[in-house]
Amino acid sequence: MDGFKDFSFGSGDSSIGKKSNRFKGKEGETYRVSFVWTGEGGVCRFTGCERHYVPGVGYFLHKGPEYARVAGGPPKTAVATVVLVWPTNKHGQLDKEAFAKGEGWEVKPWVFSAERYDQLRRRNEQFPLHEFDLQITCTDTQYQKMDLSPCRESLVAKLAGSDNERSKAIIEAIQTEVRTVEAGIRADMARDLSLDKIREKMGGSPSTPSPSGGAAENVDGLLDNLLD
Repeated sequence: MDGFKDFSFGSGDSSIGKKSNRFKGKEGETYRVSFVWTGEGGVCRFTGCERHYVPGVGYFLHKGPEYARVAGGPPKTAVATVVLVWPTNKHGQLDKEAFAKGEGWEVKPWVFSAERYDQLRRRNEQFPLHEFDLQITCTDTQYQKMDLSPCRESLVAKLAGSDNERSKAIIEAIQTEVRTVEAGIRADMARDLSLDKIREKMGGSPSTPSPSGGAAENVDGLLDNLLD
């Protein structure tokens, strides 16, 4: 799909400032995730785009000034990756029984703002996210406010380094799920619509201004939450 750019930490990310089962936190709950969309050397992969949101249309790619005029404002940067959410209790403690059985984990797309990407980039500088899991505590469901802290290890790396046949089978199942999520991640972020199609979906209604300014990340998080 045109309008997307793949990148990784420190490589191609200088410009970074259809619904699915996306990863989203619930207030008061803590999650443990592994970053499982990786490239050469195991480095985490991301994809990004500039997108607009219009009620009745949803998210669509920014493809020039006319798109901003139709949307009523400038585009926002969206970033996405693929994470594996481990089975835990609400405090983020691993369900060891489920882990041992290879059950309870879910591979999901995670779509977020440029500000969240910058948070992750800074964590990655000290704790490479392909080597350490991330513990995520959600402090606000509506606006997806989160505290991020590294775990002591990556459970995916631990499984991948094991000679145990069960561990190998789990890794294979994870990789299959990652490929499935990867295939649809761009469509999950924004649709590639023509101006005529956007206007048709708007029904000729006046353009609705896109959120701008310091609250951009919060409004995007709220829209995502309401649309699910």
